[in-house]
Amino acid sequence: MSKDFSTQFKWLEDELNATDPKMPVLVMSHIPILTALLMIEDNIVNKWTMLGGDMHTDTAKIISLFYKHPNVKLCLSGHLHMRDKVVYNNVTYICNGAVSGAWWNGNRRETAPGYGLIDLFADGSFSESYVNYL
Repeated sequence: MSKDFSTQFKWLEDELNATDPKMPVLVMSHIPILTALLMIEDNIVNKWTMLGGDMHTDTAKIISLFYKHPNVKLCLSGHLHMRDKVVYNNVTYICNGAVSGAWWNGNRRETAPGYGLIDLFADGSFSESYVNYL
């Protein structure tokens, strides 16, 4: 896996710069930009390592970019097959589960197989819920 995301970051930066600051923005990525789920891995205490495939390795850079664009309201991801919601600097980061749960073997930790349902509104607000698949 390449660790150089400079091309993708430049694209995101250009898109945000070209977007009307009054237009609410939702960013989608497969891998979470920011998540608390990595803190609940077994035996994590005193290790505190993050695999580059579990969360963006350029999180600090992306968050700094979002700070310059307060119209970024919501970031959606999946990948980890678990659900969490983190709010940081007025941006909500939601990692939704997966209908396959733990790869068709029930729950992934405490997250049941399912999907996120998001309603977006013109003022940049949103509502969200998680729908159990089974």
